[in-house]
Amino acid sequence: MAPPTAFTALDGVRHAADTVDLIARVISMGHCHRAVALTVAMCLGVAARIDGSVVRECAGEASHDVRLGHPSGVLPIDAAVRLRDGAAWAERVTVYRTARRLMEGFARVP
Repeated sequence: MAPPTAFTALDGVRHAADTVDLIARVISMGHCHRAVALTVAMCLGVAARIDGSVVRECAGEASHDVRLGHPSGVLPIDAAVRLRDGAAWAERVTVYRTARRLMEGFARVP
């Protein structure tokens, strides 16, 4: 995890530092993952809303979706975090992801 930095995604698209709020790389089984796991993205989105966290320090105080830069591009994450009994409480997290077609078929109705 790092503050906004310009980077080139795996598809060759160049992303300027001002198009992201946070940069992250995920190491899985000793290798840099080609994207970012949604569980990791959601945790980073919540942490970016918690005052005093290292992630918040890197991301700054963005009032919009947190734009996470990763090897395959930029993933926007929305998180609502409130204080509950004096501690941070994640109310919700939203990630936006395009889905690839997994199946194609037909249903025939008589």
